[in-house]
Amino acid sequence: MTDTRAYEGMIAETITVQGDGGDSIYAYLARPLGEGPFPAMLLLHHIPGWDEWYRETARRYAHHGYVTICPDLYFRDGSGEPEDVAARVRAEGGAPDDRVVGDADGCIAYLRSLPYVTGKVGVMGTCSGGRHSFLVGCRSSEGVDAVVDCWGGNVVMDADKLSEKQPVDPSTTPPT
Repeated sequence: MTDTRAYEGMIAETITVQGDGGDSIYAYLARPLGEGPFPAMLLLHHIPGWDEWYRETARRYAHHGYVTICPDLYFRDGSGEPEDVAARVRAEGGAPDDRVVGDADGCIAYLRSLPYVTGKVGVMGTCSGGRHSFLVGCRSSEGVDAVVDCWGGNVVMDADKLSEKQPVDPSTTPPT
């Protein structure tokens, strides 16, 4: 039977975690109060960036009993309003796949290190975050237990659309 109760108390904060290449990156962490153990979710944001929608979604998952983390995948790309940073990232061809998977692996390892997490981790993203969620499901060295790709952009790519930052067609990427 699935526990569908809503948790009244939760805590949410911006933390730093070890991302790709050992870089310290910002991430938003929301969790239900209590001893747990709770399952966990990794949220990967869309190309408009690390915005309020993803922080609210993290809090909603926590409200329903999931420890949830959302890393700022554009942390290395400069500071400013999410829309401005996203515009720079978009102009430069998007966030590099390998870097995103490395940041996701750091977040998954962090979640599994928490004493109140069951060890089960799902990943969810929308648009470019959906594409990245699909890639994490196939390529993560940490592994995930579930993948939700919500209208992922460029999950199926023609060869002429591949680039240095996005070198593979995710639909042809076998799971590791």
